Amino acid sequence: MKICVISDTHDNLYAVDGFAEKVRGKVELILHAGDIVAPFVVKSLKKANCKVIAVYGNNDGDKLLLKKKFEESGFEIHPPPHIFEIGGKKVLLMHFPDFVEEIAHSGEFDLIIYGHTHKVDVRKIGNTLILNPGELGGWLSGKNTYCLLDISTMSYKIEEIRRG
Repeated sequence: MKICVISDTHDNLYAVDGFAEKVRGKVELILHAGDIVAPFVVKSLKKANCKVIAVYGNNDGDKLLLKKKFEESGFEIHPPPHIFEIGGKKVLLMHFPDFVEEIAHSGEFDLIIYGHTHKVDVRKIGNTLILNPGELGGWLSGKNTYCLLDISTMSYKIEEIRRG
């Protein structure tokens, strides 16, 4: 199963629209590690034409309206951490990088996804893949990054939406 991992979109509709256009028809699922910020971003995420599972970040404002818009779109949004299974892999989706190494060392998860730092971080501890796709919003780094991930092989590629 091919999925996309994103984080820290921070209301950048230009980046989210570009991302959605680029991945439409190529992935079955988008995982969002938080800081969507405003509910109007959901309309842009819908353009990817696939399911979205997200967690709240520290900058997500109106959580009730965000949850409503997600549910109306057939998407899921959860308080972090959110634990679930996909393609036979146990996944931990969260926003903050708190205790990432300790959790990975436990060996309990195949994949740990986090955001918040706006920096790409892909590494393995034991059999656990740790993944921060950087920031799709691009406000801090100037780069609009996301990760393509084949969950069956755990192979990944960091991609960037080019500006202008």
